[in-house]
Amino acid sequence: MKVFGEKPSPEIAYMVHQNPYEQITSLKVIDELIFPSIQSGKKPEDARKDAVALAEEFGIGHLLFKPPYQLSLGELQIVQILAGVLAERKAILLDEPFAHLSRRNAKKLLSILEDFFCVVSDHRIEFMDCFPEVINLGLSWKEYKGSTPELGEIIFQGEVSLRENEIVAITGDNGSGKTRMLRRMAVEMKNQGLDFGISLQNPNYSLTESTVTGEVEDGKAIEEFQLGNVKNRHPHSLSYGQAKRVSIAKAFRHRIVLLDEPTAGQDIGFRNALIEILRKNRKTAVIATHDEIFAEKCDRVIEL
Repeated sequence: MKVFGEKPSPEIAYMVHQNPYEQITSLKVIDELIFPSIQSGKKPEDARKDAVALAEEFGIGHLLFKPPYQLSLGELQIVQILAGVLAERKAILLDEPFAHLSRRNAKKLLSILEDFFCVVSDHRIEFMDCFPEVINLGLSWKEYKGSTPELGEIIFQGEVSLRENEIVAITGDNGSGKTRMLRRMAVEMKNQGLDFGISLQNPNYSLTESTVTGEVEDGKAIEEFQLGNVKNRHPHSLSYGQAKRVSIAKAFRHRIVLLDEPTAGQDIGFRNALIEILRKNRKTAVIATHDEIFAEKCDRVIEL
């Protein structure tokens, strides 16, 4: 393989990983942004000046002196992508760059990437038309007509009132507090003694068993979440998207499910199917999501 007529190397291409936590190198956002530039030979003062200018342009100037671990996953994804832009390599390779971004931030990112040679691997096909060339690796999906929910009595009264069998989406920009709200609701539900499960934004945080079957404990859920071919695998050996499905299926043991960005890293088929899976199993759900198409299929949307 040749890249611009040369052998592939880190000096030619910069890769932004799917999980932004894998690339953290520094204790402050500003240092995270300039690290690849300095590696490329840029003077620290010039790298810092460029980083501050790009951060202000993107609207994350207020994050520059925060520790990366204090950011939301979406904010951290923005930081790692901008670090790749600032690295000034000939090519930028991005793995699921839109997975945790709001539509507004995704569009801002696209406007910046227009000036660079990029290869993007992503499941959010709504942005497909923004690229001059698209390679489809066998993508196909089934459309679901949707079903009418049969809502019951209020079963949770807290920051949000929740009725039985209701599916509620929480939306908002990156850093608006969706994950924080979901966690507060989990605390309130625990105090009220409700039967609930939660699927965290980073699925590996909630996977503790040695096999997928051990995590899910339900053959029907393994089948519904298309995990049969990995049921004997260790959960931490899976791709991000597969691990996400295991985490959601594990939460399905409970009457109420709290899902943080469940469609991140998922193909369009699963994104379409998830609402139907929730309905069929008569689950009550609160879902924090940036996926506006998915949110529209929920019974109610709360925007932060």
